[in-house]
Amino acid sequence: MTSITEQFDKVLSGAPGDLGPFYKQALEESPVFWSEAAGGWIVSRYSDMKTVLADRESFGPLLEGKGSTSIYGRNILHMDGIEHRRKDAFIAKHIRNRKLLSDSQENYIRTLCKELVDELPLGDPIDLKSRFTTPMPLIVTAWIMDMEEATGFRTTYDRMVAASTSNQSGDPDILRDGLEAIGELHEVITPRLMERRSEPGEDYISTLCEGEYEGAPISDAEILSSSMFLLAAGVETTDRALANLLRILISEPELWIALQANRDLLLPALAEGLRFCPPVHAINRATKKDAFIGNQEIPAGSKVLLLLAAANRDPEIFNEPDRFSLDRFSENAEAQFSANATVLSFSHDTHFCTGSLLAKLEMIEGMNLLLDTYSRIEWTETPPEEEGYILRGVRSLPVKLQTN
Repeated sequence: MTSITEQFDKVLSGAPGDLGPFYKQALEESPVFWSEAAGGWIVSRYSDMKTVLADRESFGPLLEGKGSTSIYGRNILHMDGIEHRRKDAFIAKHIRNRKLLSDSQENYIRTLCKELVDELPLGDPIDLKSRFTTPMPLIVTAWIMDMEEATGFRTTYDRMVAASTSNQSGDPDILRDGLEAIGELHEVITPRLMERRSEPGEDYISTLCEGEYEGAPISDAEILSSSMFLLAAGVETTDRALANLLRILISEPELWIALQANRDLLLPALAEGLRFCPPVHAINRATKKDAFIGNQEIPAGSKVLLLLAAANRDPEIFNEPDRFSLDRFSENAEAQFSANATVLSFSHDTHFCTGSLLAKLEMIEGMNLLLDTYSRIEWTETPPEEEGYILRGVRSLPVKLQTN
């Protein structure tokens, strides 16, 4: 039988397929193990993961090395304590503001979804990912930043993301390409940053330009890194979450029909999608001092890779974890998009994803419109498989759209 470390090497390659069997084996046989390829300790058990994410004395951000987000420059992921809380508030003003979410952002997203759907042909082969699930969050994020030109750099974001957390093996060619992509984005964002320094508006970059921490303004370098991270994270989460869920719903038409008949199941379905086929399968942490994870001692300064997708299938927490269930979260779906979530796809504790409510709004509006518009969606090619790691999802959704 192939060892758990050999299997994980294959997982890191991002090959297409179902990772459920690997996660099951890791949970049962080696909930904490060392990976030479990743250069760190791999953790899969739910209880261990929550401990690591909540223990701020023993564990902190991974600041450098394979799979770190250092490629962006210093940003919110690299901060802890008071600095993290205060600077996270600048971001939350734009993507976790309940007044905006229920007013201007909801209206904008609803209108945008309608415009995108109106352009989709009926009965002809299309890629629903490139025509809908990708452009929708990209346009929304660019709107929040007041940078319409940012929508023209989708492949640049892909190159940048591939060179950060997804580059767990530290491939130098991928890193080099990612750094080139970041240079290209600097050229796009810097003029807008300079403009907002002198004439601030109501957008995200303006808020950072006017922001201070400990009496000093936020540096240009930090604003650049925060802006690039928002562009990447703001698109990837919603795009992959929607596309991965649609893959299941298209492959099992009875689920599509059930959602059309009972829209109360939509939010639970979104929550189950985050658990069963999340956009982000793992996140990095690092030990600040010698620490234990379960019975395994981890030396200070070690990289720790938390397999969120494995924890989401821990049978100690979730009944029949390898089964997709529309109504699994029928009693607590809303909580899965908050810091009280059982599902760990948005992380946990102080590093819970600030953009979870915006992602929820985008997914609700997008799915409601698709369900209202199309009686069925059919594959025109062999259904795609999820691929990639740490970010994982389908490359395309080759379908044709049908109405009654």
